[in-house]
Amino acid sequence: MLIGLQLPVVVEGLTGQSWPELVGYAALVTAAVIGARFVWLFTTPYILRALDRRPVQRERRMDAAGRVVVAWSGLRGAVSLATALALPRETNAGAALAGRDLIVFVTFAVVLVTVVGQGLTLPAVIRRLGIVADGREEEHDELVARLAASRAALTELEAMAEEGWAGDETLDRARQYYEQRKRRFAARAGKVDDDGYEDASRVRERVLRRLYQAERRAVVELRNAGDISNEVMHRLERELDLEESYLDQ
Repeated sequence: MLIGLQLPVVVEGLTGQSWPELVGYAALVTAAVIGARFVWLFTTPYILRALDRRPVQRERRMDAAGRVVVAWSGLRGAVSLATALALPRETNAGAALAGRDLIVFVTFAVVLVTVVGQGLTLPAVIRRLGIVADGREEEHDELVARLAASRAALTELEAMAEEGWAGDETLDRARQYYEQRKRRFAARAGKVDDDGYEDASRVRERVLRRLYQAERRAVVELRNAGDISNEVMHRLERELDLEESYLDQ
């Protein structure tokens, strides 16, 4: 919208320059903007690799195809336009600011080329380079969040134990459940050795799934016999579905 409103006014202020000259300026600046990202992404990582040899740094390394996608994703938009349009039209002496219209025009060109050109071709570039999401980063973030949530629950359990209103048996069962979850997530994250936490979790999951199936069969049989209504059956089934969904966590 800003481009549509301002471009006619800017073009009128460029009457003293030819269109080939204007297009040339725009092309040079656009090439510099895009090229700078490629130069940065294909030099700085190698400097970091030379200076930082930690294993965590090696895990963050990106191949050349990934760097090309990041470089091609350098779309320019609101910030560039706001900076260009913020230039004053006149100097403190009252004279027109030399080159303002040219700067704004070139900025418009850069925004259009990067947003329209690079933006529309980015999916094709990703497909051409064979970049696919493996989900490892999201899986790691989810694991870290679950581990933090389990630790927070254990801390809250200790607070409730000090308050004295919850029964010891209830707190012990909840504490055992969250301790198991914490150890399992910590083992998955590599923070502790996996001393059978995953195997125990799979066995527990298998047992509970069979129990839920038995409950569902019993509920359906009661409905078929006319002892309970469809509404009651569906409500109990939703509760079982919710309980079973927790097994995937």
